[in-house]
Amino acid sequence: MNEPAENQDLIAFPEWTEYRKKNGLDPLGMQNSSVNLYQSLLPGISNVTLRMRYYGLYAWLAQRYAKEIGDTDPNNWKRHVRRAEALYALVATHHGGEPGVAGTDWATRTLEEAPDDTIDFKEAAEPGSEAYYLKQAWGAFGAAYRSQLFEIGIFDRSDDHEIPLPSKDLGEGLAQAFEHSLGSRAELYFRLIKLGSVTHDELDELAPLLPSRIARESTEQKFYEAILLSRASAPSSGALARKLSILLILKVADFLEREPRADEVRWVLYAGHDQQGNILSLDDPSLEAQRSRWWVYHANDLCHIAHEALLKFTLDTLGDYPSGLGMERLIGRCAQHILTEISPVPETWSALLDELEPASNAFDASDPDSEVSLTNEIIRAGRDDARICTPETAAKAVRLLAILHRRIDLVGADLTEPLGGFNPDAFRSLLSETRFLDRHREAPFGQTIERVLEERVIRRHLWVALRKLRHQGDYTFLIESDDGKLRLREKDGPVFTNPRLGPAITFLKDIGLLGNTGLTEAGREAIYS
Repeated sequence: MNEPAENQDLIAFPEWTEYRKKNGLDPLGMQNSSVNLYQSLLPGISNVTLRMRYYGLYAWLAQRYAKEIGDTDPNNWKRHVRRAEALYALVATHHGGEPGVAGTDWATRTLEEAPDDTIDFKEAAEPGSEAYYLKQAWGAFGAAYRSQLFEIGIFDRSDDHEIPLPSKDLGEGLAQAFEHSLGSRAELYFRLIKLGSVTHDELDELAPLLPSRIARESTEQKFYEAILLSRASAPSSGALARKLSILLILKVADFLEREPRADEVRWVLYAGHDQQGNILSLDDPSLEAQRSRWWVYHANDLCHIAHEALLKFTLDTLGDYPSGLGMERLIGRCAQHILTEISPVPETWSALLDELEPASNAFDASDPDSEVSLTNEIIRAGRDDARICTPETAAKAVRLLAILHRRIDLVGADLTEPLGGFNPDAFRSLLSETRFLDRHREAPFGQTIERVLEERVIRRHLWVALRKLRHQGDYTFLIESDDGKLRLREKDGPVFTNPRLGPAITFLKDIGLLGNTGLTEAGREAIYS
């Protein structure tokens, strides 16, 4: 099968031994609208919350710490968090390794180099240690899970100190369920956290702690299922959004009859088809409404990818002129190169829209005019010198913008509700860009392309980079202006945002609702009960 949007999965499931460098600098300030959209679609899960069982582990650790330690010094709490994570990494690595566990690179080295049967992890977990298991001061807890634990309602804040407390409604029950699953091993785990060392026999005994060992039909498993698929009669807006998105993932898995990839979920929800043209049927108004929100998110992502490809094209063009080009000459050359790839050249943007008939299946990779085919070509423009964005690719980016504009009319998409609240200066989006194109519908086509390149790409990038310099002290200019000429400084290009679908799929596998062959019986019961 043709894989949509080359290498999307590379940004869907990061390694959790060290944070990777963030993907991109959002050079046009357009990705932030997509980020805001997906945060509302899957709250309580992030791109670095990689295993479901960490939610129970932290709830249990906070409860046990309050009962047995009770010290409100944040540094002591930090020490216990870091030791718990380091020991968890040793357990996972000792048993062959599991993806998504923090600190496994360190754990692998430590187990290989241990001089005897006892492995000391006190120094690696000590706050400020140079021999750290994980560089982040608060480990995976602070870098990934803490905010989501509060978002979901597993943690509550204390009025008296900074140590999080398991909430009465959810956290305490989850902590007790986690402890019940471990039995006597919970006592062993906490004793070893306090001790700061562990033997190989003790690592053997802690195998049930692994993130893949959540017992089916256990109380702990039911808590996780309730977090993902809220059964409350009046769930919060965040819990409801999370539930509907999780149900959509399960529906797509059932539709495909296998475990879906993260990129497949977003494309199926956008297109309403699989790549073979089979139609996704939801038969539920609330799921259809949530699918429409995902449609807006994905279309918004395609919009910024098209603009970022045009940025890459201007940067590659500018790279051919080491002494620089004036703005007018650069825009003129880029526009002319694009127009040579469009035949016949329409008189206006409106004329282009009138003649366009979007593909019946946006996910059909065999149709060169489908969104997935155009996006595959655009993504190949790259983000550095390794690949060049050709005029043909830039013309495809223009065509993708036109198809998005046309499809909005065809599907009757309401962009005002999800996108209308964004400040149009700080948040460029599908709504702001189609409004811009609407204002230039009847202008000569070549002039409209020039306006897009100048106003929505080059000047927009310069404005975004200047704000980052003023407010964050970060120098992110890809183009520098000197003596009336623009000169290339660095390159960047199109990149997808990452809407948390990878971790969500892993969570569903962790709790037994998804398997390698798709929906399990428990998963089928979850969506059809």
